[in-house]
Amino acid sequence: MHHGKVPMFKMRPQKGLLWGALVVLALGGAFYFDGHSDPGNPSAANRGNFALAVSIVVAGLMVVVATARMWFKHLWHDRYK
Repeated sequence: MHHGKVPMFKMRPQKGLLWGALVVLALGGAFYFDGHSDPGNPSAANRGNFALAVSIVVAGLMVVVATARMWFKHLWHDRYK
């Protein structure tokens, strides 16, 4: 199929992980705004802050994983053409 060569993976970010990061950020923002909708409930506000912080960390990790190949110059070659 590949004539004995390892297939070359393209220098593109993984779109699925990037979309997943956007969904995680949107959910974190929704939990944040839901927690802050009632000003008389400080525990809900704290949970909203925590959910937003966790979603930012998870989305950031997903973006790093999706663009991992672009972070290392030694992977920017095309040996198998």
